Order: sequence, then C-alpha cells, then structure tokens
Amino acid sequence: MQCTDCGKFIRPVVALDIDGTMGDYHSHFYEFACHWLGKSPPTPFYIDNLGLDLHTYRACKLAYRQGGMKRTMPMYYFADTLTAGLRKLGAEIWVTTTRPYNRLDNIDPDTQEWLRRHDIQYDYVIYDPDKYENLATQVDPGRVVAVLEDLPEQCDVARKLFGDGAVVQRYNGWVLETAPSNLEEHFYDIAARIGEWNGQ
Repeated sequence: MQCTDCGKFIRPVVALDIDGTMGDYHSHFYEFACHWLGKSPPTPFYIDNLGLDLHTYRACKLAYRQGGMKRTMPMYYFADTLTAGLRKLGAEIWVTTTRPYNRLDNIDPDTQEWLRRHDIQYDYVIYDPDKYENLATQVDPGRVVAVLEDLPEQCDVARKLFGDGAVVQRYNGWVLETAPSNLEEHFYDIAARIGEWNGQ
C-alpha cells in the first residue's frame, strides 16, 4: 500500500511468536525438565504431571534458559518456509517473544542463534512480557494484518489491540487440548490477509 501523503510504500505487518508457535518449546522444555529432575517422563506429557511446586518450576525454567537450551529447541515444520513466503509477499515480519531479555544476558544471542539456525526471516524482534502492547506503540495497529500466537491470553491481548480478524491462533497440542494446527495452512490464511491489505 502506498502512503497518500508521502508516496512511500507501507508494508503490512505480521507478528510471529516463537515459543510454541514457530518452535516446539513445550516438548523441548518438558524433556529438559525430566532430565533436570532425574525423572522418567510420565504420561500424558504435560508439565503438571511432574508435580512441580512454583519454586522448583521457576528454578528449572531458569536452568533451561541459562543453559542455552533455547538454541536447540526444534523448529516446527514449515516455520522457515512460512517466513520466507511472507517476506516474498512484502510483509514486514516482527518476531515477538516474552523472553526476559533484560534479566538474562544470553537471551538475545540464544534467540538470534535459533533464528539463524532455522533460517527464520524477519525484520525486527520484540522482547517484552507485554509484547503486543509494545508492537502497537512501534507501528500503526492498522498495519498489523496478522498475529500468529499459541497462547490464548496473548491472543486475547492481540485481539483488543489489532482486532479479531488479525489473530491467527496456532494450536500445538500442548496449551489447549486440541489437535495441532498446520503452519502451512496458517501461511495461506495470512497470505490472503496480505493480499487484502494490498488491494488484490
């Protein structure tokens, strides 16, 4: 879309969450937690089954983060192709995460390395517990055509900021008891939104 005032081309914005959306964080952290605790993985595979109190859970998660485990988190199939395709369609890609960048020095390099290893294409990265509020201060909310996110509470925040039609909820089989959704299908959904933005 071209700005009528300045004549510059304004790109549509797509926000992509990392953990649980592009990367298989939940099973990766679960496996780490089992090793860290010296336990065999119980069934079903949910973190609640490990019987962790809040203090132990936080200590385990800190060990996971400090140990550079974010670098080895598996990528969900099609995440790299999705970002390459969105880039070809002219989208401005914002990677959004609640990772505590200001508290742990390794968070940014570990995140950047994960993105590099998996050839995730992007323009900007936001680290913030209030990542979508942050995004809304940096770009015109009307430019945000899609937010791809797995956590229901974060989807709710994005809906309030960018509208119901902007949110694409990613189901990974961990957060909600539902069958995992397909990133390839999400790509075509987002591509259609980009086409509408461009007046196609």
